[in-house]
Amino acid sequence: MEKNGDPMICELCGKDVPRLHKVVIEGVIMNVCDDCAKFGKEIKGNEVPKDVKYLPPEVVRERLERKKPRQRRDVLEEEEVLREDYPQLIRNAREKLGLTQDELAKRILEKKTVISKIERGEMRPDEKLIKKLEKALNIKLKEKVSGVYRTEEKKNVSLTLGDLLKGAL
Repeated sequence: MEKNGDPMICELCGKDVPRLHKVVIEGVIMNVCDDCAKFGKEIKGNEVPKDVKYLPPEVVRERLERKKPRQRRDVLEEEEVLREDYPQLIRNAREKLGLTQDELAKRILEKKTVISKIERGEMRPDEKLIKKLEKALNIKLKEKVSGVYRTEEKKNVSLTLGDLLKGAL
């Protein structure tokens, strides 16, 4: 898997592969694996378009080495997740405070359409927006879960070893 003594590493995903394709991805020439080649336009031969930049392999290797491996989490570890009933919870709290969607949006520096979509369940708020909504409405939108998941019937069911294995596959 080496070419001239160097490992053949995809510059996009970092996989060690038997062969690489030279492609242009968003104006940058990259050597990528078969899977990542679909994200760009392949360059045939040594012809390099004039409007592209070339990222030297040393720079790519340095960036790949800087990437920190993801920390593995224990599946049974307790974590906070967005409540399933967040749309109703937000709407009820807003109405209880006598605010319109527009007034709440102005209060938290968001657009009215964002509030509307969240209340209809069409949009899940990100962490930053969750914090703003919790503060403005004086509510808790996240709940702690640990080793328990909810089914469609909203009954709490203990997580089994089989459930963990199914999730890993």
